[in-house]
Amino acid sequence: MLLYLLLQITLAWAQTPYTIQIKKADSLTKAKDYKNAALTYSVAFKMSKGSEDTDNRYNAACAWALANYPDSAFNNLNTIVGKTYFNYDHLITEADLEGIHNDKRWLPLLRKIQTAKLTIISPDKLYQDFDLLVSALKEAHGGLYWYNTQLQFDSICRAQKNKIKPGMTDLDFYNIVAPLNAFIKDGHTPLSLGPQTQAYLRFGVKYFPVYLKFFNKKAYIINNVGEANIKGLILIKVNGHTIDELMQKFMAYEPADGYNITSKYRWIEQNAKFSTYYALCYPPENFYDIEVIEPITGQKQSFKHIAALSYDKFRQSYKAVSVAIPNVGYTLPAEINIDTISKTCKLTVNSFSSSKYKNAGMDFHKFIDESFKKINELKVAHLIIDIRKNGGGREGYEDYLLAYLIDKDYLKYKYVQASAFTYSFYKYTDYKTDYNDLDKELKDENYLEKDGRILRKPGIEEHEKPKPGGFKGDMYILINGLTFSGGSEFASLARNHTNATFIGEETGGGYYGNTSGTRIYLGLPNSKLQIGIPILKFVVDTPKENVLFGHGTMPDYEVQPSISQFLSGYDAELEMAKKLILKQ
Repeated sequence: MLLYLLLQITLAWAQTPYTIQIKKADSLTKAKDYKNAALTYSVAFKMSKGSEDTDNRYNAACAWALANYPDSAFNNLNTIVGKTYFNYDHLITEADLEGIHNDKRWLPLLRKIQTAKLTIISPDKLYQDFDLLVSALKEAHGGLYWYNTQLQFDSICRAQKNKIKPGMTDLDFYNIVAPLNAFIKDGHTPLSLGPQTQAYLRFGVKYFPVYLKFFNKKAYIINNVGEANIKGLILIKVNGHTIDELMQKFMAYEPADGYNITSKYRWIEQNAKFSTYYALCYPPENFYDIEVIEPITGQKQSFKHIAALSYDKFRQSYKAVSVAIPNVGYTLPAEINIDTISKTCKLTVNSFSSSKYKNAGMDFHKFIDESFKKINELKVAHLIIDIRKNGGGREGYEDYLLAYLIDKDYLKYKYVQASAFTYSFYKYTDYKTDYNDLDKELKDENYLEKDGRILRKPGIEEHEKPKPGGFKGDMYILINGLTFSGGSEFASLARNHTNATFIGEETGGGYYGNTSGTRIYLGLPNSKLQIGIPILKFVVDTPKENVLFGHGTMPDYEVQPSISQFLSGYDAELEMAKKLILKQ
């Protein structure tokens, strides 16, 4: 009865006269009837009595601008910009608003975002957000108790909630919630700050301009700063904080699958996230003092008064540094290289994301089919599959690749479990207007097992069967901490169903599965923090249960390059595979 009432309340909330008018205005906008669309938005706002969505106000401003009514466009923008809307890049690149860029009111409008401040929130409101977060996690997170007991989770919830006190900002609240989120031990549960705080961090904070790469838990510097020739040295202190102290704190904020730390190191070094975490966890700094060690001689040096960078210069600087280092990023989501002399193929699959293939003008399935056709035609004897940058993507891509590497069928998942058939907190999520679609999907694809679990029905997302013309030679798979989600599932499946040799470091994703699939994004109403809650628990069938619980697929050969090899583009893992092939 309670569930029925909740659904009726949510349904009534979604089908108000306001939402009906908004849908009408959206339709008129699509039809390019901008003036009537704008007028319809105005009718809707009168019905909402001041509770309209920010997105709708923004869309109304665009409609007024396109209809050539700049005063009305600015009236709508001034209602939200610097108050509930802070997406600076979107605002300045919005084609619909180009007609008002030369208006004298445009630059003062932008300054409302550029001067964003942190907001102090009362303890009562923070308690409300905290309780909503915890209840939503308990209701919806598919793997909440995979690595922790309920008692352990409740214990950290109490401990973190007790840290709430008067005078706290939304950033202070983030520093309470982030360790709780990481405690779940699930790398598919992203936590992000609200838009106002993000604007503050962009325009009101400067960043540590030293970028790092971690090998064997040591922080190697990959750039010089000004006259400080520090590239290739080991960072040991920042403003008096040891690197171990900083990493212990940052890693307690960084979610990962189970007890894995390779993904934490790779994600904290990626995109200079170390510097971002420093800005989140410590008061703003304009200058930094660092201590370093020369890795060969062990000689210590100090560099003082290193100037911090604004966010935009920080991002530009990091991009220039990373682009200059070979093999750091990638252009194509997948590529194939065959050496016909040695009969060796390197098949690089950087992603299982369907959108990345679409953006690159590629078709994943066609690419895999044609790759193995070439492999057979050229009689390749040695296959190297590189998934070191593969963070996953669409379900099914991993087993499509595997289908060319096996000669008999297998069980992919022991089971896939959903957390519920519906949820009580939709009004705070990205499903607030189309929750019926998610409910229908959950009911269509899952059933209630006798033991109370909600399990995926047989035949849903059925895995690919072995393909004719599959590879029969010796195989090597390159892995590391960035191998995650579908990438790590592929590694686990290949470990269990092929004789591949694994080279690199422990995968970032779990060997025994992960909590992923559909995510519900919960927005906390007071602090504006947002968390993505995965609702499906994927338990991989692993006949070879020889990996410690809570860890990823382990390499047969653990290989990490030296800092000089990394900076020069020398691929230590690939070269190890080639050495093993030569031994054949």
